Amino acid sequence: MAKVRPFKKKLAGFDYIVLPKVFKGSTDSEILCDVLDVKKGETSWDIGTGTGLAALQAKKRGARYVLATDLNPFAVKNAKENSVMTGLKVDVKQADVFGDIDKKFDVITFNPPFTNHQARNNYEISFWDKDNKAVKKFFAGLNKHLNKNGRAFICWSSFGKIRVIKNIAKCYGFSLTELKRKKGKSNLVYYVFKVNNP
Repeated sequence: MAKVRPFKKKLAGFDYIVLPKVFKGSTDSEILCDVLDVKKGETSWDIGTGTGLAALQAKKRGARYVLATDLNPFAVKNAKENSVMTGLKVDVKQADVFGDIDKKFDVITFNPPFTNHQARNNYEISFWDKDNKAVKKFFAGLNKHLNKNGRAFICWSSFGKIRVIKNIAKCYGFSLTELKRKKGKSNLVYYVFKVNNP
């Protein structure tokens, strides 16, 4: 996260800008971009987009329409700037998980905050999620926003405890298939899961 000034970063094959109060992207963002399964002509929605990396990857892989949303207004601005800078057209909006957006998509991605802790403002939500409310909203609204035969992907980390995300998914009738894991800084392990309907 940029504290005072914007800075440039390279990750997942993209050169992009990180604005103050926006999650810069890390190992979790990288492996999500690696495994992102978007076919040419499909639609894709990246929730909790941050700098917009996963949304940009979806567009690069041929999605005809990509929506990127974030509750953090600084992230919304950041993702818009990166869309313009890369020349990859992404529709960026402010929303709390699904918000009031009433559309269905072929692919939905979510890189949520991993830790059950109260966020004090709209940029700490990149890291903290009291009672895992954002993750619960995601699973509660997923089927309403996913096309038939659509796919959903969610990130997690070892410091958020894998059993937590698996238990939440199960409560809403889903199971998770691990697609990739990678060790990051401080020996933390990051994961990408495919969300399976029962």
